[in-house]
Amino acid sequence: MRVFVPFALLLMTAVGPVWADDGLLPPASSGRERLVSVVPADKAVEFNDLFARLAAAKDRNEAAGIEAEIRQRWATSGGATDDLLLSWTAKSVAAGDAAGALDILDELTVRRPAFAEAYYRRGTLHLLAGRVSQALGDLQTVLRIEPRHFLAMKELAEVLESLDQHERALEVLRRLQAVDPQMEGLSEAIEAIVAGSHGRDI
Repeated sequence: MRVFVPFALLLMTAVGPVWADDGLLPPASSGRERLVSVVPADKAVEFNDLFARLAAAKDRNEAAGIEAEIRQRWATSGGATDDLLLSWTAKSVAAGDAAGALDILDELTVRRPAFAEAYYRRGTLHLLAGRVSQALGDLQTVLRIEPRHFLAMKELAEVLESLDQHERALEVLRRLQAVDPQMEGLSEAIEAIVAGSHGRDI
């Protein structure tokens, strides 16, 4: 059951690395496993404050506002040209040109190999097209760069559950819960996996 809204409608540290023993084939090696965030120290402080506020949000409305602030910052690469390229991907998707958006995102991951948002958007486009292996590779890369990327976590959990990796999906959702406990649909997604765990090894 899909609980979360896909990227096409979303265009508008509490997690560890993605596991190597989850029964899934790892993405082709490209050096991405060594990627780390290149957020400047002063910006990192801002992010930490935002994530602290997100974890302490009292309700969904408060959390949604903080999520929007974080997502706005994620969409900033540090370069005006690359920010413009990223904005074009949203316009391409809105115009029905997913292939064009993918071309731009491919270029962005080369130009900015530690730009998590480019991998996230490309991964969600792969998901919408049914390219699960490519999507997994990109979502894993996002979480190596930014382990608190709540959107990548929710998408990854959904993919894992679709592959009957229920235990792993539940683990991702539990870690997502620590980052963004008011995430829309999160409690229901956790309850659905737990409720269906009878007869499964969870």
